Amino acid sequence: MNDTATWPPMRRDAKSAEFFEAASRGELAIKKCIGCGRSLAPEAMVCTDCGGSDPVWTSASGAGTLVTWTTVHRAPNPAFAAVVPYTVGVVELAEGPWLYARITGAPKAGAAVHAEFVTPSEGESYPVWVVTSSE
Repeated sequence: MNDTATWPPMRRDAKSAEFFEAASRGELAIKKCIGCGRSLAPEAMVCTDCGGSDPVWTSASGAGTLVTWTTVHRAPNPAFAAVVPYTVGVVELAEGPWLYARITGAPKAGAAVHAEFVTPSEGESYPVWVVTSSE
């Protein structure tokens, strides 16, 4: 998928470098607690189960379920003016964490989704969630 010519570029920082590095390879990266094994969202710094403060990066399946979504009709920032309307939502990964991201396809609560990766002409590659079923 590569429909992001007009989307503003994303940039990595020290905390997100591994996430974007994995995305450049077409992989979804999340964190995992080394203490209890709980899967965590990419931005997690502490385990929500055991309080472990050293989560490590791991690969996720890229499969999930659409929890909720909204369609943006008015750009929240001038950089997004060329891409409205667009849909964003919350996806529950098969591994457990919830991620907030762009959704493509016809959204419906409970729909199966999978990650596909976009590679813009500038900035970082990143996942978008494609609705694969409405069941």
